[in-house]
Amino acid sequence: MATETCDPPLFASVWCHQYWTQAKFWIADKHPSGLRHLVCHYDEGGYKNEPSFAAAIPDDWTEAEIRDLLLRPTRPDAPYPPWEVPARVYGSETLFRWWRGEKSQ
Repeated sequence: MATETCDPPLFASVWCHQYWTQAKFWIADKHPSGLRHLVCHYDEGGYKNEPSFAAAIPDDWTEAEIRDLLLRPTRPDAPYPPWEVPARVYGSETLFRWWRGEKSQ
């Protein structure tokens, strides 16, 4: 008997030098808030050794823009990966283009 799952497919996987681990990403379309969410799982733990991180994705963002964020270069001494900057630096639950001077909503 085949087992069906409702899990979204893997969206991306990148090396996270801030936490020295692999970061795997999914886009969750069915979040209780009604907004899509970027969900990250760290193979070896992330910020404060938490294994996962999630942030709301603005409605106008395309998958290409999300990939650009994931691959955005950061300073070697940056304490957070680019997808965590809105939450960790600005206290935002929603992603935004902080590198372009956008403000948190």
